[in-house]
Amino acid sequence: MSGARAQRRLASLVLLARPRAAVLVCTLPVFGFGYALWERGSTVSPLVVGPTILALMGVWLLGHVGAMWLNAELDRDEGAVIFSRAVEVPGGTAALGYVSLSLSVLAAAPLGALVLGCASVCALLAVLYSHPRIAWKGHAQLGPLVNGVGYAALSPIAGWSAADGVFTWRAPLMLASLVVGVLGLYFAAQAFQEVEDRARGYRTLVVTHGPRRTLQIARLCFLAAMLPLFAGSAIGVYPRVVLVALVPCGFVDAWMTRWIREPSAARFAPGMVVRLVVAVLCVVAALYAHHFTQLALGEPGGGLGTAIVPAALDAPFVT
Repeated sequence: MSGARAQRRLASLVLLARPRAAVLVCTLPVFGFGYALWERGSTVSPLVVGPTILALMGVWLLGHVGAMWLNAELDRDEGAVIFSRAVEVPGGTAALGYVSLSLSVLAAAPLGALVLGCASVCALLAVLYSHPRIAWKGHAQLGPLVNGVGYAALSPIAGWSAADGVFTWRAPLMLASLVVGVLGLYFAAQAFQEVEDRARGYRTLVVTHGPRRTLQIARLCFLAAMLPLFAGSAIGVYPRVVLVALVPCGFVDAWMTRWIREPSAARFAPGMVVRLVVAVLCVVAALYAHHFTQLALGEPGGGLGTAIVPAALDAPFVT
């Protein structure tokens, strides 16, 4: 293989892995890790937890790349693609996808049994989603199930486990918001793919109900994700300062309303992603602003400093 051809092949593989989406996927286990530390008011140094965080991100990066390569082999996109652009799929892409998924499972082993289990199930779901003889991606129910269970639930659970998280009734509320929010992103991402999905014989939501209804459901998912977070903040389950994120979340909803008026317009997708990222960063910033303010005042930080604290957090922890 010539040098120029090898470079083109490598460039295609990188684009097919959707690097911008990889950033989002790799932060999901980190979100769970950070939440576990926040909930028990940890003051551990980033230098101490840094290696574990990098290891988690490495595992999920390998898993994401493998899943995207299998998906590319299945779909062979020619139209608009969220987080990337359509390129030719090189030969052997699927084989490389299986290798990357296998490496993700092997890399998860040192991080504990639950992390290994989550990574293994995510790898299996990626195969079920994109294997041409199974192709759960094309099913109206199984496609969302893979994204809701794999990306949205198992990823933060793995991070939470790696941080020795304490199970409380508050953690599932946060997880539920994340799962429903990721499902909203999943539905929004397929809104402009009706023609291609129909040509492939898929029965995705956009094929069965059209792009407008798909976006309406995506919007409802985003609103449902916000509800427990802001209701919990209002009553003191989470810090009330999180309510400042109502503003960027309002921008997300306004953008979705505009997109619904032009449901087939792919140009709205990047703006939606940017607004979602800003809203999530505002929530995280509010949580940690409250945490460090509490510590500066000599009060318990994180989840120990909220108006309502789960009883499971009463036991002492090493921070």
